[in-house]
Amino acid sequence: MKGMAIRGFLIWAVATIALRLAGQFVFGWSGSGVLLFLVSLPLMIAVAVVLLQRYRLPEQRALAAIALVAPGMLLDTISAIWFPAIFPNIRPDAAGLFGGWLLFCNVVVLLTAVLFRPMGQRANSS
Repeated sequence: MKGMAIRGFLIWAVATIALRLAGQFVFGWSGSGVLLFLVSLPLMIAVAVVLLQRYRLPEQRALAAIALVAPGMLLDTISAIWFPAIFPNIRPDAAGLFGGWLLFCNVVVLLTAVLFRPMGQRANSS
């Protein structure tokens, strides 16, 4: 699980740097956020499926997903609290959308871990 937490930290770091550099484009075209959420949904599902597919037992997958999202959730509290200072390129009124988007992405990863079944387990799992 330590490796999954490291992957989660690396994903958080890359995403935070990307938003710091180009976040004004992400939150500039998203308007109400519907498009942002629609684009993020399949991306988060794909990330979860790729990173969690090696965990065959549902309990292992759930723990791995928690380890994956925990570093970002912890560190994004700082990003959300000091949003204008950390992301000066994103309009300040997008802070709520940013926070909601973070929650959405993390929940999608967690739910994917619970609902996803690796190919060999689909027929014989409940």
